[in-house]
Amino acid sequence: MAALRTRAATSQHENEFLNKGTYETGYLRALDGRRILVLGLRYHVGQRVVQVQDSMQADSTHYWPLAAVRGFDLGTEDDAPLANSPDAVVGVRRYRARLVQEGKQGTRREAVQVLTSIDSGPLLLAWLPVVPEPAGLAQVLVAGPGTTPTEPLRPLELTEAAVLRLCGSRAAEVRTFASARHLRFDQPADVAKLFDYYNRVAVAK
Repeated sequence: MAALRTRAATSQHENEFLNKGTYETGYLRALDGRRILVLGLRYHVGQRVVQVQDSMQADSTHYWPLAAVRGFDLGTEDDAPLANSPDAVVGVRRYRARLVQEGKQGTRREAVQVLTSIDSGPLLLAWLPVVPEPAGLAQVLVAGPGTTPTEPLRPLELTEAAVLRLCGSRAAEVRTFASARHLRFDQPADVAKLFDYYNRVAVAK
């Protein structure tokens, strides 16, 4: 019955699927750390559920609520780089279940697309897919601690002051790195590189 209700709810809001509802080869990330290759999966933002195609029966699917997985990956290492992601080595998009908090809304568990090179560094940068009004998908850039799952990610303003505030005592180092590499604080891809640098120096020293 639960599966039937989920199927009905997702069918009524097809525009709330990532990637327009297209099934993609990818991986489920289980709570126990396993990485499970699946032939077809897609994620419904509104229902917070991963829909997985049964490899034996193309018309049969299983539903994984976000609370039951650590996350999922869309694409595999064999895929070509994404057309609009020149910095991506392969076309894998990593989504992880994290607590987020937007404005006055309460903390909630969402699947965020990780932009930093690791999922659990001192700082994590990610896109949060949201369903605005009218219905449809948009993205909000969020950031916060990657090693503290109980601390929510929050929207990040793309300014030098906001980015460096997250870097704490390493702010001067990160600013110097940005200047040397000609990285901009108003570009998400560049901010991800700054956070990757911060994560390296924060762990190494």
